[in-house]
Amino acid sequence: MIGRLSFGVGLFVGSLAVGWWLNRRGVLTEPRASKLVRLVVKGPSPVVLCLSFWQMSLRSLEPWLLPFLGAVIAGSTLIPAMLYARRARLTNPQTGSFLTCAFFSNVGYLGAFTAFLLFGEAAYALCALYMVFFSPCFYTVGFWIGSRYGQATTNSGLARAFSDELRLYPFSGMLVGMVLNLAGIARPAPLEWFNHVLIPVDTALYLAAIGSQLSFNSPRPWLRACLAMSAIKFLYTPSIAWLLVSAFHIQGLARFVVLLEASTPVAVSPLVLPLLFGLDRKLANALWLFTTLLSLPWILFILPLLQRL
Repeated sequence: MIGRLSFGVGLFVGSLAVGWWLNRRGVLTEPRASKLVRLVVKGPSPVVLCLSFWQMSLRSLEPWLLPFLGAVIAGSTLIPAMLYARRARLTNPQTGSFLTCAFFSNVGYLGAFTAFLLFGEAAYALCALYMVFFSPCFYTVGFWIGSRYGQATTNSGLARAFSDELRLYPFSGMLVGMVLNLAGIARPAPLEWFNHVLIPVDTALYLAAIGSQLSFNSPRPWLRACLAMSAIKFLYTPSIAWLLVSAFHIQGLARFVVLLEASTPVAVSPLVLPLLFGLDRKLANALWLFTTLLSLPWILFILPLLQRL
């Protein structure tokens, strides 16, 4: 398990670092990063999701509860996040960044990939089902918070890569996979090997594009906010998730997936919202960097516990 997790952490951190380095060298500029995101979302991502959903078990009720639980868990974070923002007297742009960072966790490129390394495509597909809520909420809740607490700015190329019809491609891949699955069509065996290669490639390319636009400023000026966010991500949301899976009697791999996804740090996607709405970019970057660094030892610690909870 340690070897697989080390590979996952290395891919996650390494891809971001490579993207950042390529940007510093003038190779992966913002327009090129935007094109790379579009290429990944239109190409390998729908294929990965199609192949994963084609193979997973969809005939029981339990998997279909996952997106509902994901949305409830994410929505519950707004309560402690708003309480902290008011107590800390954050400005509107700071409040917007804090709320969106609390709401969106790295359920895809850290949570799902970790699950894939441990339990294969079945776990990855369950994670994909869990995070079905993510894109709709990003373009509704995320944008509403951004417009409520910020002010519209000129869209960057990378920010535009998250809009338009682009979000429909992954959903199309999932839909095609579901249709093939429910139709009873057997997936050819070579596609399992192909997907096991494509998932890391898809993950690495996307993270490199995002990493090229990150700024790694010290989170020290925002230490209190970072500690508060860490408490939300690593204590509050796992507790909410445990209560929900226990209440719905979810067991097995689905239970593990929900608890794992609820233990992930700030997502990368909310870092785009300051570019769109004039939120506090430095705070968002600090929250992302601090919780991501803290999540690496945290996940290694909590993984053995998740299978017993």
